[in-house]
Amino acid sequence: MTWRLFTGSDSEWDQVTSQLSNPSPYQTHAWARFRSHDGWSPIRLTTLDQAAMVQVLTRKVFGIDIAWVPGGPLGQTSTEVLMELGAAVRRQLSTSVFYMRIADFREANPLTLEHYLDADWRRPRATLSTGKTLVRALPESTEGLRISYTKNWSRNLRRGEDRGVTASVWTEPNVNEIVSLHLDVANIKGLNANDWRTSTARLTQLLEYFRDQVVIVRAIDGYGVTQAIRGAVKIGSRGFDFLAATSVQGRSLYASNIALHHLLETLCQQGILTYDFGGVDRESNKGVYDFKHGAGGSEYAYVGEFEAAHPSYVRSILSTLMALRVAR
Repeated sequence: MTWRLFTGSDSEWDQVTSQLSNPSPYQTHAWARFRSHDGWSPIRLTTLDQAAMVQVLTRKVFGIDIAWVPGGPLGQTSTEVLMELGAAVRRQLSTSVFYMRIADFREANPLTLEHYLDADWRRPRATLSTGKTLVRALPESTEGLRISYTKNWSRNLRRGEDRGVTASVWTEPNVNEIVSLHLDVANIKGLNANDWRTSTARLTQLLEYFRDQVVIVRAIDGYGVTQAIRGAVKIGSRGFDFLAATSVQGRSLYASNIALHHLLETLCQQGILTYDFGGVDRESNKGVYDFKHGAGGSEYAYVGEFEAAHPSYVRSILSTLMALRVAR
């Protein structure tokens, strides 16, 4: 048996997993607590040698057990390890009808893809993301940060400064204000407003669970009005883009440049070495892609999404429900 149940505490889980390759906010105990309010329960597994670990979120949908693995597994896997993963989760659930999907955040490479396919995992027909992000290294000092941006991005940063926009770490963030900004963004872009970023209660929970791991920066205009916010979650030496919203007026003030620059400065000062800008879609959301790329991000492809089911005929049905976010 390759996998066994992890029996340590929440803090021990976070400590061990942060040392494995590609740690993720979605594999932390804080994220599991946050998603428990949506009906998800965590199962934490480790290989016998602790070379690989995974936090699996589980719930029932229409009487069927769903297992969802955002950001994992962590560490090193093989065909054997991946082949036994689904069976290990099924044993913990004591279930006969089962669907499992993984969104693997490790860097894409042919060998890992081969391991998944050889272990009888399959790519879903409808994925939940592009499987790509933008990542940048952070310099040891903030002096090297400005010269790392593209010319256009730097020019817009100076424009924001010339318009009197300033930024600071928001040590006691106003959750209602953040939610209001995100709702404005959702309405302007025609996005789904039913999201934890647009719920005061849910955002309050998130900030409570991640606590000192969250850094939020607020950019204000000359009148003290919040025009943009940017937030990151710190996992080990990596920062992850988690919150971002700019008002309509803030766009003309280049407040988003000011906010992101100050956030990256703050993370540099706190010893963060790498920043993940979050998922990107160069085709459907080119403006966001260009903004993150201009801030120094280089394209990075994840291993991506795989799914498995038992019995196999339920896979297509549950895959569709996941794509429609019914099961998420």
